[in-house]
Amino acid sequence: MSIALLAQSLGLSISTVSRALNGYTDVSAKTRARVETAAKAMGYQPHPMAHRLATGRTGVIALVSSVRSGNYLDATFSALLSGAADGLRAHGYFAISVVLPVGEDELTELSRFLDGRLVDGVLLARTRTQDPRVSLLQQRGIPFVTHGRTVANEAHSWVDADNEHAIFMATQRLIDLGHRSIAFINGQPNLTFATLREQGFRRACAQAGLEAARCPVRHGEVTAVSGELIASELLAAREIEAKAGAHSANKLSAIVCATDAVALGAMRAIRAAGLVVGRDISVIGYGNTEAGLYAEPPLTTLDYATVDNGRHLAELLMRQLGGEPAPSLTRLEPVHLIPRQSDGPCLHA
Repeated sequence: MSIALLAQSLGLSISTVSRALNGYTDVSAKTRARVETAAKAMGYQPHPMAHRLATGRTGVIALVSSVRSGNYLDATFSALLSGAADGLRAHGYFAISVVLPVGEDELTELSRFLDGRLVDGVLLARTRTQDPRVSLLQQRGIPFVTHGRTVANEAHSWVDADNEHAIFMATQRLIDLGHRSIAFINGQPNLTFATLREQGFRRACAQAGLEAARCPVRHGEVTAVSGELIASELLAAREIEAKAGAHSANKLSAIVCATDAVALGAMRAIRAAGLVVGRDISVIGYGNTEAGLYAEPPLTTLDYATVDNGRHLAELLMRQLGGEPAPSLTRLEPVHLIPRQSDGPCLHA
């Protein structure tokens, strides 16, 4: 089905039909609706190149993230991409994934990608407190929405989980269970989510009057390998203190983790130390992944509906492309604690 045949069947000019399909306001709403209904009924699909020439749009949105060499994209990114693709599809857009290298080539590669004019907008994942990628997108005038906030570039559109409150809830749960020596294995400190989560952890500990020295924060990659390594170090220090005759109430008894992957690594370290997860050392993750559900024991975690976050990213970007000002398009997502068997009462309480 060509646009010429569609126009002929409606008794309209090709120009009018083209402008109606592309949403031009100089065509009446009644005519646009009539053309759209006929096009759908007759199975008309515009030629991609012709559509791009007519509208200046590609029909493609990129979900962009940066990954350190040797690392990989985690389940969170996949869930975001799935949700974004669902949301964009409803508006006739495709979603693609673009991965940048962390380091000196990151902005060069992002600039090279933007120079190709391959997409109409960007969804940017895993923001930093000071994010040069956000600055570059702002300079280029590219419509974009970030998953996560920034500190230096707040005048932009974003969707974010309530990270500070999430880790506050997790830490408060452990405090209520009698734990007084709790560690937090966090992501890299330059990431916005890690900054906010540490604030939540420290706030909960401070409100309970816990000594900062008994509630250490460790930073690393949000992977199981990193979680296992850091947890092993924490448990080794715990063993040294025990042999030195430290009071049992001061012994590390719980670990809050920045992701489920980190928590799974920590659980492996606990088992390797001859301890029982949920009895000797309680563990709480973040992300509510399938792996956490099927862990042994099942992992207590925090859920923030990642797929829905992706849909909301797409929604805000479509509104921005529709003309709404970017700084007004923000959304803070709720977070829920999912209790399972990886945490429990402190034996030393």
